[in-house]
Amino acid sequence: MASERIQRRISILLDEADEAFAQRDWDVVQQRAQDTLALDPENQDALTFVAAAERALGTSVPPPNIPTPDSSPAIAPANTNEVTSFANGLYQVQRFLGEGGKKKVYLAQDTTLDREVAFALIKTEGD
Repeated sequence: MASERIQRRISILLDEADEAFAQRDWDVVQQRAQDTLALDPENQDALTFVAAAERALGTSVPPPNIPTPDSSPAIAPANTNEVTSFANGLYQVQRFLGEGGKKKVYLAQDTTLDREVAFALIKTEGD
């Protein structure tokens, strides 16, 4: 459970995302939601804001350096740290959201339930 301070910060970020949403300022919506996900990778409100901003900005397509689900290996080649999927392809990575001291967070598509999810990958030494 996050501390009271972090919960307040999350509330402020989500309020700012909500205000930006009302103004249709999609860049701010996306940034505040991503900031929230950096603190709480499973925050459903933030995930919804990110998805809405991506749809509005037309940025929900994976970046060119991440292969499409039907052509990608489960993990990128060893010379890169880019992850393309998790759980034997069940979750296809759409993009990297951010990282903290112990985790890297990715926006992924659950191919079974056809929904967007945040996936937190615990770092190991050297990551």
